Amino acid sequence: MSLTPGFPWTLTCHETLGSTSDTCKFDAENGAPNGSAVLAFRQSAGRGTRGRVWSAPEGNLSFSFICRHPRIEALVQAMPFLVAVALHDALSSHLPGVSLRLKWPNDVQCDGAKLSGVLIERGGQGTEAWIVTGIGANLKSAPQIEGRQTVSIAALGGSVEPERLARDILTQFGVWLARWERDGFAPVRAAWLDRAHEPGSRLAVQRGGNYIEGFFAGLDECGRLLLQTDRDEVQTVAAGDILLLG
Repeated sequence: MSLTPGFPWTLTCHETLGSTSDTCKFDAENGAPNGSAVLAFRQSAGRGTRGRVWSAPEGNLSFSFICRHPRIEALVQAMPFLVAVALHDALSSHLPGVSLRLKWPNDVQCDGAKLSGVLIERGGQGTEAWIVTGIGANLKSAPQIEGRQTVSIAALGGSVEPERLARDILTQFGVWLARWERDGFAPVRAAWLDRAHEPGSRLAVQRGGNYIEGFFAGLDECGRLLLQTDRDEVQTVAAGDILLLG
């Protein structure tokens, strides 16, 4: 258990689960407390964003955790960035000398190749409301994803066991959650920007069946992506697939 104020987590490990997030959602609906976390050494039905399948071979990280909070609506907005910074810091501690960068809102990449991904879901009402965050990371091997580059910690010269990394992420999340509770979103936003791809990076943002190209111009005060288009307009992006174009 972490002793970090504000997030006293507990981690339960399973040999095999369908989906750690589905398990956490079921547990949350049945009263599991804030900080309950679940890890699977093998996951057979992992889920990514927008209904995608998340491949999770044995040896990679598959875990999820529950958050309950009196400021749940504000936390929902901040959560992608709190998790992103915590995940980046935990992964970086096992890859000294390797430059990892965040892609909006919470993918961790190395030289444009995806190392990890996050799925955030919410449910419940009132005092029973919850957020479940699922995190997958390529530790031993990187799955093949059509049209996307992927990489693993092993390929980058590092090594860490899933349980150790899950504990590191939960500890870092507790640190950043306490910072957000004390100082608001501004320091989280600054930390995210410090760990993100460079301003001016060429991006494509999916809108329906089309992509809008432009340049990364930072985040607004709520964490929405700012895209400077080729027409020199700045558009605000609240959701959508982002491609780094180099």
